[in-house]
Amino acid sequence: MIFARSRPLAVGMIFATAALMLSAAGGDASAQSRRRVQEPPPAPEPLPEISGEAARCSLAFHKALSVVRDGNVRQLAMFESLARIVEPGAPGRWLYWAKTGKGAKPAAASEQVCLEFATRSGRQRCVRWETRRVEPALVSAQPTTEELTVLRALDSFVTDKGAPLEFGSNGRQFVTLQRVSGEIVGYSTQPPHPALCNGVPEMMDFHAGNLAGVRKRADDVASTAGKAATLARLRVNAAREQRIAEARSAAIEPPAPSGTDAAAPTRPATPHRPIPVLPSIAAGAGVAELVAAALEGLVPPEQLKSLEAESTVIRRLQKAREMVSPEALPDTSPATRAALGAALRMIEAAAYGELQVARVARFERLFLGTVEQIREAHRSHCTCQD
Repeated sequence: MIFARSRPLAVGMIFATAALMLSAAGGDASAQSRRRVQEPPPAPEPLPEISGEAARCSLAFHKALSVVRDGNVRQLAMFESLARIVEPGAPGRWLYWAKTGKGAKPAAASEQVCLEFATRSGRQRCVRWETRRVEPALVSAQPTTEELTVLRALDSFVTDKGAPLEFGSNGRQFVTLQRVSGEIVGYSTQPPHPALCNGVPEMMDFHAGNLAGVRKRADDVASTAGKAATLARLRVNAAREQRIAEARSAAIEPPAPSGTDAAAPTRPATPHRPIPVLPSIAAGAGVAELVAAALEGLVPPEQLKSLEAESTVIRRLQKAREMVSPEALPDTSPATRAALGAALRMIEAAAYGELQVARVARFERLFLGTVEQIREAHRSHCTCQD
């Protein structure tokens, strides 16, 4: 009975003791928390002192890195916005290729055409627009298998108005480029320290390996552009030869009537165009010169001369479309128009091929060029241990 009465007292004492301990612990924790809030954060550890011969190389390499940073690295940090820059005046569709089959879209009834460009903040922008009816593409000869391969390879680039969106946020290259960009930016902006020269070749080799896709893409678009330029020249020569052969055929006099038909009335000779004299296309002629070469002998010389005022081949092709409309060339035969349409179609492909090479080369220089610049800076300045 004595033990039964004392047990509740013992339990009460235990709980009371525990409460006091918790209260004390809580007070200590609160005090510690207040001290942590009031205390300033610990100062960062000082950088190792740079002295001696190693200091000369480290500081020289850091200075060279700052030059690379001020050049390419700043653009590396904003590469995604560079991928969204479109070509001024690009319509976002083919002018001379009417796609058929799966994925083909009906042509628009009208389009906005820029009449006046201005340069603002280093970029060309349109300041005056005009709405025009969309002329249908010329009825062209069917593309060959090789031509169709080139046209399809360039199709998305044409639709994107010349923007290399493959390097943008939805492109297959984006994740790799984002990681490489972040690491190079972080490396090139660090303060000087004695070990700055260490491990640079291995690190740049690693980045160059990750950027192999950019180099391969540059090689692929260069190959496509080369094929497009070759096919465009072939089509232009074929169109010119077609016009010459057609003019020669029309210039042949009909045979004299036979004896039995001597009394038959003679028909008046039908007028025909003179046989065009077309100078040979220069071996080094670029895509821009092919536009005028395709139209020689069909449009007046003053119209050909007006094409030179256009700053890009795409704009020349847009202006040429008005010159080769059925209303402008009412006397051309279907065969001549088909050959001309095929020539202009491949010139357009060659123009976009050249533009794509330039856009992809910009990313190649930006990424792989930065890697090579850091390598060269390391070779030139990190020589103290040689």
